Amino acid sequence: MDLVFSVGIEYCQHLGQTEPVKPRVPPVGNNCGLVNSSLEFKLRRVPYRNAVIPEGEVVARAWGFSLHQAVATKKQWLTSLSPVFLPEADSYLTRFAVPQTYSYSVLLVDPASHTLYVGARDTIFALSLPFSGERPRRIDWMVPEAHRQNCRKKGKKEDECHNFVQILAIANASHLLTCGTFAFDPKCGVIDVSSFQQVERLESGRGKCPFEPAQRSAAVMAGGVLYAATVKNYLGTEPIITRAVGRAEDWIRTDTLPSWLNAPAFVAAVALSPAEWGDEDGDDEIYFFFTETSRAFDSYERIKVPRVARVCAGDLGGRKTLQQRWTTFLKADLLCPGPEHGRASSVLQDVAVLRPELGAGTPIFYGIFSSQWEGAAISAVCAFRPQDIRTVLNGPFRELKHDCNRGLPVMDNDVPQPRPGECITNNMKLRHFGSSLSLPDRVLTFIRDHPLMDRPVFPADGHPLLVTTDTAYLRVVAHRVTSLSGKEYDVLYLGTEDGHLHRAVRIGAQLSVLEDLALFPEPQPVENMKLYHSWLLVGSRTEVTQVNTTNCGRLQSCSECILAQDPVCAWSFRLDECVAHAGEHQGLVQDIESADVSSLCPKEPGERPVVFEVPVATAAHVVLPCSPSSAWASCVWHQPSGVTVLTPRRDGLEVEVTPGAMGAYACECQEGGAARVVAAYSLVWGSQRDAPSRAHTVGAGLAGFFLGVLAASLTLLLIGRRQQRRRQRELLARDKVGLDLGAPPSGTTSYSQDPPSPSPEDERLPLALAKRGSGFGGFSPPFLLDPCPSPAHIRLTGAPLATCDETSI
Repeated sequence: MDLVFSVGIEYCQHLGQTEPVKPRVPPVGNNCGLVNSSLEFKLRRVPYRNAVIPEGEVVARAWGFSLHQAVATKKQWLTSLSPVFLPEADSYLTRFAVPQTYSYSVLLVDPASHTLYVGARDTIFALSLPFSGERPRRIDWMVPEAHRQNCRKKGKKEDECHNFVQILAIANASHLLTCGTFAFDPKCGVIDVSSFQQVERLESGRGKCPFEPAQRSAAVMAGGVLYAATVKNYLGTEPIITRAVGRAEDWIRTDTLPSWLNAPAFVAAVALSPAEWGDEDGDDEIYFFFTETSRAFDSYERIKVPRVARVCAGDLGGRKTLQQRWTTFLKADLLCPGPEHGRASSVLQDVAVLRPELGAGTPIFYGIFSSQWEGAAISAVCAFRPQDIRTVLNGPFRELKHDCNRGLPVMDNDVPQPRPGECITNNMKLRHFGSSLSLPDRVLTFIRDHPLMDRPVFPADGHPLLVTTDTAYLRVVAHRVTSLSGKEYDVLYLGTEDGHLHRAVRIGAQLSVLEDLALFPEPQPVENMKLYHSWLLVGSRTEVTQVNTTNCGRLQSCSECILAQDPVCAWSFRLDECVAHAGEHQGLVQDIESADVSSLCPKEPGERPVVFEVPVATAAHVVLPCSPSSAWASCVWHQPSGVTVLTPRRDGLEVEVTPGAMGAYACECQEGGAARVVAAYSLVWGSQRDAPSRAHTVGAGLAGFFLGVLAASLTLLLIGRRQQRRRQRELLARDKVGLDLGAPPSGTTSYSQDPPSPSPEDERLPLALAKRGSGFGGFSPPFLLDPCPSPAHIRLTGAPLATCDETSI
């Protein structure tokens, strides 16, 4: 199949007699380069191994999960929407990037027009969904040079004085609302989606948009009105939650009291309508999720606390008290207990809302929490029900003003009526409270002084769904998938700080990771994620990546398909492959709950995995990786009988290289009644000088033994003579000046034991784990822990791995 493009793309072209260009990775076929992007050309799928590219043909190649990136003879990068064809790998990644354009951090999906809007630095894109190669539309929203100079005069860096798009929202059927930092002077405007040529009707964005990307903010459109949580001043010291409609002085906003908002870091804003609750007498509610600083009531320690706040869309503020201020602003702690009973999971990173179809249940919030303490790499995932949040907001208030009762719940008798913070419902209107403007001052005064609830919001199951100590999650999205049996499961996609995507399924009260996918050629944080049907769209600093979430073809056998426990995938006996079932049942099997391979799959012939030869040097420590096919597998190692020192690890097996350690190693994983070898290695000597013969080894050992005895005897003799002479000097000195021989000599320090030295594994393991993006057969390559005594060059089946002074291969 050929795809026709009329825009630039990363590709390789036969250059004929042109000066060769050095690619980043070993070339395939011919040299790589770029041509003018204004020409229309074809993209043809070809095998990437030993490919011979005909002259004049333009061909895209894939190596791993990234396209070859090449430098043209004109030194010009021309990149655009680039489908990735992976003939021998999982072909479900497609990338979009433009040279010199960064921070693809704001994504907006419009399902009606099948369009993805991308907000980046100085630029807004409109891409057709799913990515098909159609030329993207583009608006350049640049900061005037005079404005940038003024930004630099204020002490800001050149890279900071740009317009970083922070808000993209659907204002109505014909226009988008957008806001950007505009070189520390936020601006907002609208875009006509039919023409998509420019940002029109510019106005100040203060109170809607942050001044810089580092200031966490959140915004949501509800009923054609923008609700924003950001900072109002240049220094970022005045947090604000606003309903931005009409003139700025008419906005409804939070009060400036620190009891309302205290240095918050906003992460998400979600609007829920009464229809989603099944409530005909309700008002639209807007929930804001954030982490703020709070002082512990029993000490002066400042801690970070994750919280949720709610306001009502019909809030008009008070008549005298709380004029132009929220009268429905209430907030509560979010509790996601971790290994340290909640303190370890005190920073809220992201929140996603899963909205079932109307009548199929209420929405649910999934939140990612991390630790505020340095060195504690902890991530936890918790689920919260909106009805539980409502229950807490209808519960007791916490006293914040009076020191004698500070931190204690307010007694029910001290709470005025109507209840402070409630949305104006039909029931309240019958009591002659038609709007918040008619609320009495005692109610408004109470809500001004008591915005915080006394009880926290607990997770839906009373505990986290997932806690991990080796992965830092930053972003989450979720959707509900129907399995082959008709039962629904929540599937979560978790983006990490090093650019990995974890797909996890919620089975009962447990969330289990099914798949780990490296998204980018180089590690970088995941900045945003959106779902569109079966496609996941991921934004990062350098690109937008589209991931196919229904690619079941990656599972090659019946056992792999069943053991993956993916609700989307089922094994087809008719097609003899793993397929997305799409509601069909004929000839398909699936088992999400127990993954019983023995009863569902025919006995498969024993698979012979690829055996990787690992050349090693004497006295090295090598880690042989083993990655089970799913999170439920249990694995054991088979190793040579002569190995003496080995250490099982979470990521594999650590082996100390000795003559007896040479030979075959196999990692066998068992799950669902089936066992298979998922990794196999063979340790061999890297060179002849590293392969000592047995006779040489025995002889060297005996010679070393006798030399050691001789050296020890001489050492003891010398030490004895020195001690005797020192004793004689000390006796003479004592007779003269009366020295205390019980104290250590001057200039020395007494140790009860030797000072601890850092472990090589402690120093090197984080670096080694940080390089797990690429590997062999789906798992990381072996890596060395200890430096080698000789400068041997380590190689694995012809691929360069590491020299002796390197940490990882």
